[in-house]
Amino acid sequence: MSEHPQHETLEKFLLSHLSTREVKVTAAHLLGGCDRCRQEMAPFAMAMFMPGAGPEPQLSADQEAAYDRSISAAYAKAMEVERRLDTEREAAARKAEDLLEVASLPEGEITWGLYESLLEKSRGLRYSDSVGMLRMADFARLAADRLDPEVYGAERRTDAQARAWAELANAYRVAEDFSQAETAMACAQDLRTRGTGDPLLYARIADLAATLLVAQRRFKEAFGMLDLAHAIHLRYSDSHEVGRIVLLRGLYTGYAGKPEEGLQLLIRGLSLIDRSRDAKLVFHTLHNILLSRIELGEFAQAQRQLQRMRPLYAAHAGWLDRVKLLRLEGEIAAGLGDLVTAEATFQQIREDLNDAGLGYQAALVSLDLAGVWLRQSRTLEVRSLVSEIVSSFQILGVEREALSAIHLLQDALERDQATLEVVRLVGGILRRLQNEPVMRAGFDAL
Repeated sequence: MSEHPQHETLEKFLLSHLSTREVKVTAAHLLGGCDRCRQEMAPFAMAMFMPGAGPEPQLSADQEAAYDRSISAAYAKAMEVERRLDTEREAAARKAEDLLEVASLPEGEITWGLYESLLEKSRGLRYSDSVGMLRMADFARLAADRLDPEVYGAERRTDAQARAWAELANAYRVAEDFSQAETAMACAQDLRTRGTGDPLLYARIADLAATLLVAQRRFKEAFGMLDLAHAIHLRYSDSHEVGRIVLLRGLYTGYAGKPEEGLQLLIRGLSLIDRSRDAKLVFHTLHNILLSRIELGEFAQAQRQLQRMRPLYAAHAGWLDRVKLLRLEGEIAAGLGDLVTAEATFQQIREDLNDAGLGYQAALVSLDLAGVWLRQSRTLEVRSLVSEIVSSFQILGVEREALSAIHLLQDALERDQATLEVVRLVGGILRRLQNEPVMRAGFDAL
């Protein structure tokens, strides 16, 4: 540990209110013989070992021995717990995989390792299987309820329950069940106040709450949650976690219609994170920087960045990521005036999305195609395409605002007043209504 622990950290260490990881780090620092921290802890140690005694500037030999035994015991206990959890995690990872195929969480003993593995499995499914993500998150909630308080501690179990409810809320958000998401998040926030008071848990719940609020277009409240998470990570975490919150703010600022400000925040956040620690986070960040540059019309810069990023797409791209890449190539081609390539690219994406049953996203790409055709004065084909989008939206039952936006474009076409700017305006409205879930990288992964 290169820096001295905070005053509050030393107090929580003696009161056994730190997480296992924090106990290990703090104990290792203290066992290194730091005189400054020993002196700072002296009043706390005396209060613990000699209740009722007033603070003294120095510890007696007996008190110092008791103090050292306390640190050593805490460190040994932390290592013992960590070894047990490592063993649990190894066995639990295999068990969590098997649970994907069952309808309910089996009876029997639940370990902390299984609870953690269920959460990890849930988050790992967020881009590929929203139903599986929800099931694993619900299993994690049930597992947290069944953790033995005698083994793990009652307050620590409450922390686990709070975290599980927050992750369940996020899974409901991904499934677009916002009512259930709000209920689950309220449970998480209530349970958090009854646990250990772990600030990092508070930060995690805050950033998941921000993600839900953004999905509901409640940006002011979302940014308030991010401010809270940012302040906690500044005090208790490292620059990587601080950078992750800055990245979230950049992404959400772009969603709120401020792409230039969002781009600056993304670049700042990228400079703060540890790139060797989370390769996918770096990939998603660069992808969203690319999106912002395209939105700002910086097509030449975007093309250069895309060429440099191709190895990253090859390493990390799933099916949806490949769709994202194709659309980016189409937008860049259109922005640089290569309309033939742009048209062929957008046509291919429309087919792929429609075949996958993603009608709303296919309609968004249809607007990209409409922009290409307008630039070629193919107005009749644009009218037919927009009529097709209206029919698709009516079948899909999209929200009133989305239908109103596409009717705006349809009316402009009927009056021969449709321009590329109108198409882009309507496309921007539709994407912001949905936060462009397929085309945008999801930062709730962080």
